Amino acid sequence: MRVAIISKANSQGGGASRVAEDLAIWLNRSGHETDHFIAFFPEKALAFQRSLYGEDLSFKLCKKIHSVTGRFGFQELLPVEYWFSIRKILDKYDVIHFQDLFTAISPLTLALVSQHKPTFFTVQDCSAFTGGCLYPMGCDKFSSYCHQCPQLAQNTWKARFRDHSREIQAIKRWVAKNCQIRYIFPSEWVAQQARLALTFKLSPLVIPNGLDLQNFSGLNKRESKTKLGIPENRPVVAIAAYSLNDERKGIGYALAALKSVTDLAPVVVTVGQCNNDLRQALQGLEVKEIGFISDPKERAQVYCASDILLFCSLADNQPLTVLEAMAASTVIVGFSTGGVPEMIQTKHNGILVEPTNQEALNQALRQALLSTDLLEMGQQARRDVETKFSHTTFLERHLQLYQEATQV
Repeated sequence: MRVAIISKANSQGGGASRVAEDLAIWLNRSGHETDHFIAFFPEKALAFQRSLYGEDLSFKLCKKIHSVTGRFGFQELLPVEYWFSIRKILDKYDVIHFQDLFTAISPLTLALVSQHKPTFFTVQDCSAFTGGCLYPMGCDKFSSYCHQCPQLAQNTWKARFRDHSREIQAIKRWVAKNCQIRYIFPSEWVAQQARLALTFKLSPLVIPNGLDLQNFSGLNKRESKTKLGIPENRPVVAIAAYSLNDERKGIGYALAALKSVTDLAPVVVTVGQCNNDLRQALQGLEVKEIGFISDPKERAQVYCASDILLFCSLADNQPLTVLEAMAASTVIVGFSTGGVPEMIQTKHNGILVEPTNQEALNQALRQALLSTDLLEMGQQARRDVETKFSHTTFLERHLQLYQEATQV
């Protein structure tokens, strides 16, 4: 079977595109010839990765056209990547699987592709069914119809001249209702949110993300702490995000919680882009700044060195950060956001509290740091990854879908 995976970026572009790259890797390893087409093509690419926008002139035109329509509030309106590139390669593949469209790929491209090949679309955030935002952040307009977008309203000029959220959402609704596209959701939460806004031509399904545990084999917390220069008897709390100053990641809540347990003297490990404001806010705590980690083995080592991952995201689907920490036998403490409660159950493999409840978060972090069950909860987290989120199950479920679609 030949498969084309299509996404905005490679694994360096965030969790959604990383899932796309991982799937392409696992398909190739299992003997299914797979190419991964990337809109924002990196300088260093894997052997099976290709430029979605094509080369030279077509690449520049695709980027320019999306940029121009975006300026007028019609994000990714025109299916230029289909016209310039995808239509030319459709005959080479049995299945086309889209993974991450936001800012790079038109939903109308999916509609056009679905007329020719079995087409799948994995929804890693809410942009597939909103008028443009990644996450509504408390706004429920998407369930009726997007208009007067509160996120655009933060910029008066955009709100006046560029709010076409209603029209953009209408296009996405039309595509889901009328086209032969199988929507895949990593969590029940995001599937439920999508059903508030969309009706589907084909029944959607939930396939949780998978994780290859190879990078976590042979690791133990004592040795991992030693490699990072942390005494083995010190409790370690990690905070992690691509950008640690992203308000959606709730770092302000994490900082307040960390300040509340200074008497317990935790070592704080920061993973991701850290700015001076965050460094200033962490004063008074012993901090080890790791930065952004692209190497998966190094990332596994850091999570293994941590006893707790403090995960305070205010909106998320099924974050790979949580899966990786679980694979490292690290306990998750944080907010019961989005799809996270489908991964973490309090006192089973972590502790979750109501989102934005600072006092409850402070108490949960203190409880975890003092818990005699911390090691057992971490080990349970690892077992849950092995049984519920293995990459082999993830791959098998996709192959079954592809085979069913190509036999029709």
